[in-house]
Amino acid sequence: MNRVILTTGGTGGHIFPALAVAEELRARHPAIELLFVGGTRGPEGKLASQAGLAFEALPVAGVLGRGWRALGILGWLPRSVVQAMGILRRFKPDVVLGLGGYAGFSTVLAAWMSRIPTAIHEQNGFPGMTNRLLGRLVRKVLLSLPDERGFFDPDKVVYTGNPLRQAVRELRTIEPAGESPRRNVLILGGSQGAKAINQAVLESLDGFQEERISLWHQTGPADLERVANGYSQAGWDKARVEPFIDNVAEAYGWADLVVCRAGATTLAELTAMGKPSVLIPFPYATHNHQMLNARHLEQAGAAMVLMESYLARVQLWAVVKDLLDIPGKLRDMSKSAWELGRPDAGAAVVRELEGLVHGT
Repeated sequence: MNRVILTTGGTGGHIFPALAVAEELRARHPAIELLFVGGTRGPEGKLASQAGLAFEALPVAGVLGRGWRALGILGWLPRSVVQAMGILRRFKPDVVLGLGGYAGFSTVLAAWMSRIPTAIHEQNGFPGMTNRLLGRLVRKVLLSLPDERGFFDPDKVVYTGNPLRQAVRELRTIEPAGESPRRNVLILGGSQGAKAINQAVLESLDGFQEERISLWHQTGPADLERVANGYSQAGWDKARVEPFIDNVAEAYGWADLVVCRAGATTLAELTAMGKPSVLIPFPYATHNHQMLNARHLEQAGAAMVLMESYLARVQLWAVVKDLLDIPGKLRDMSKSAWELGRPDAGAAVVRELEGLVHGT
């Protein structure tokens, strides 16, 4: 396997698994040539460049809706597919992997039309429109979560888990830790933050302080000033309040409990490291996929799910305190999360790509 195209974009939930696959491909095939194909509007170009990946952009738009007439694709799809065909002719990939998001649609479609081996990877419990359409065409459908609703042909499906970056995988221990005397809580709202979670934390600062609960809080850039002022007004001078946590591995290692959204990459990180969590799914996620993701962990005993609409009725600090104070609760949640973890997901994805190239 000499040349591979990874194609996706739009959000970190699609892009970070692609970068993790690239990392694994380079580890297993040091001389491999990789190309990341994405859109012109998302952050994928910048992130690919930071990872040292060659990048090509296509003109694309969203593909949400019912039926082909509702996709709104006629304005951009033909031109995008033609450009993707040109990329394929120049780069000559052995295999193309799409990881969801509108930015990968044209490239995978063009590869299928060109009879190049193709696969997709779906991170969420409810697949997006792009992957639901492409799943009918590609040779392999790689999943982070079981396909409980039967969206894809079972003969194509391989449950790989969600690929993670090496820095995160390295934090996974042989087994989860026992009881901790610390009371460290990590607050995450995804890469863009979550204003509702931020507000719930601000309203609970007195309670957190009274219970001697330490906080590390990712606010998102847009809400940093407001949240930082809230901490200052409450007399907090030791909490770590940041717009974005660059070293997420350090943050997870510090935390005893994580309060966060239920994006696929976040949940893969939580389970890989056996971190118990309070999950607050983003209520406006497409097809409510974050709720489906969260319920998967809750049913396994790895997390507590708290709907965003409940934040106005409950005190977040009290929810956290109850989990911290129940003997053995975090230990049991941690063990359940750890058992769900798939730190080898990147390697599993690469093995499937190798199989496609070699016809196995």
